[in-house]
Amino acid sequence: MNPKQNFLEILKRGKPEALVRSWEPFGFVFDPLLDFTNPISPGQTAVDPWGVTVNWGEDEPGSMPIINDHTKVCRDVTNWRNTVKAPDVAGADIDWSESVIITNEFRKQDKLTMHEIVTGLFEQLHFLLGFEDTLMNFLLEPDAMHELLDYITEFKLTYCKLLVDNLHPDSVLFHDDWGSKKNLFVSAEIWREFFKPRYARIYGYLKENDVILVHHADCHCELIVQDMVDLGIDVWQGVTPENNIPAIQKKLEGKLILMGGIDASLVDRKDYNEETIRKEVRRACDDYVPGGSFIPCLTYGEEGSIYPGVNDIIMDEIGKISHKYF
Repeated sequence: MNPKQNFLEILKRGKPEALVRSWEPFGFVFDPLLDFTNPISPGQTAVDPWGVTVNWGEDEPGSMPIINDHTKVCRDVTNWRNTVKAPDVAGADIDWSESVIITNEFRKQDKLTMHEIVTGLFEQLHFLLGFEDTLMNFLLEPDAMHELLDYITEFKLTYCKLLVDNLHPDSVLFHDDWGSKKNLFVSAEIWREFFKPRYARIYGYLKENDVILVHHADCHCELIVQDMVDLGIDVWQGVTPENNIPAIQKKLEGKLILMGGIDASLVDRKDYNEETIRKEVRRACDDYVPGGSFIPCLTYGEEGSIYPGVNDIIMDEIGKISHKYF
């Protein structure tokens, strides 16, 4: 089997022939919607189309908002209609031609096309409101938060429909970090009230169009893994070793592929050590491969490592030890 076929075997709970080496089955298509809504590169500070000031540090895997008295977009969630304006992706003059070419090339290589949708529902809230205000407003202003989330959800649905209509993606990597390494940012009950029904709309639309759902959350989501299955998520990408991965595997019986497990803090360092990297890859595989439906990789929401050479060693070690399990 090639990497795509091997991944699809895991997806259907069949009989894969080897370990999937991280992102190998996928071809990332950096489509014009991603450029339009996230116009920033490593080492830059920029204002995105929502009006949020974001910074991408040189040695960091992604951008983060800069929220202070001068930059905060929405200071009062009850007044969000006067301060929050979603980017007009439907009305923008977007050229899809290059992405169509890239999509066709990946399909000729028998890869699954992968599109990133960054800044999910929770992240968009704290980008606009600030982190502390976001958490407080779930308790103090729930009605306004429901309204604002509905608005953001409609934007995300429009985004997804444009992707489907123009590029017919095989898979989507939807980013939304719902917790820290130790717990969810909100209670499971709050998450189910505010986020689950809205993701049901977004993911329901994508599933209707035969899109494989890969949700990135490099955090603790152990409390809501059954909810993730309910939403139709196929792959939880970014699962950190702070989650009890074997217990999750036993509970879900293969209904959710767990992709991650390699502790980036140990291996992706400026002073990285090759044997340390190989040891951590072997540890993750020994701990999680026997439970099934597991793909070893770094927990970042994109392929590759921060420091050149780290991911090459990871990929090599996965390939070397695959025969131990298959």
